[in-house]
Amino acid sequence: SMGSDLITWDIEMNLYKELQDKLSEHNPTEVDELILDDLFENVTQFTTQNKKDLEKYSNLIHLSLNGFGLDNLTNFPKLPSLQVLEIRQNNLDGSDFEQLVDLYPDLYKLKVGENKIKSLDIFKKLADSNIRKIELAETAATESKDYRNTLFQMLKNVDIVDNQTRDGEEASSTIYEEDEGEMGEELDDDEFDGEDEEFEEYDDEEGEEEESAGKDK
Repeated sequence: SMGSDLITWDIEMNLYKELQDKLSEHNPTEVDELILDDLFENVTQFTTQNKKDLEKYSNLIHLSLNGFGLDNLTNFPKLPSLQVLEIRQNNLDGSDFEQLVDLYPDLYKLKVGENKIKSLDIFKKLADSNIRKIELAETAATESKDYRNTLFQMLKNVDIVDNQTRDGEEASSTIYEEDEGEMGEELDDDEFDGEDEEFEEYDDEEGEEEESAGKDK
């Protein structure tokens, strides 16, 4: 059923209107999370219009563009408040990742697994960023045995690479799990508190046990 929900990507498309239709009417400045993974495919690159449309979401904290088919970061939206960016399962080689530093100065979690990233050198450009967590599983760059240590040395601010801390400990298992628990866990971070009614509800219903478990460290 998922396949039938995909919107055919049209270069002339009014992305903002599509999102209004697809996600029901909303004020973009009140949205803090935009998960577009199952809405689009075969989007090799954003247009300047796409960029403008996405920049209407000026208070966005979490943007997910997994599986779009993107070849590069051309016309990615500038979102100063963004903290979590997911661009997994695309065709990115990382050669333009330096753009991430200017586009997302507050970014703390970057998920780029299952892309065409061959060398860890592309991450050098992120040395001055505030990124704390990186996920790059299932990229060719992870084939060297010591790739995590290489990244930790290169990126002084990074605490967690592919679910492992600098000390080689396993990070909280919910950090990268692709299930609903992910945001439940992240609500522990002040930035997410009460921002999003949908997750507040979820938290009240089933997240309570999980959340208290998550705090018990």
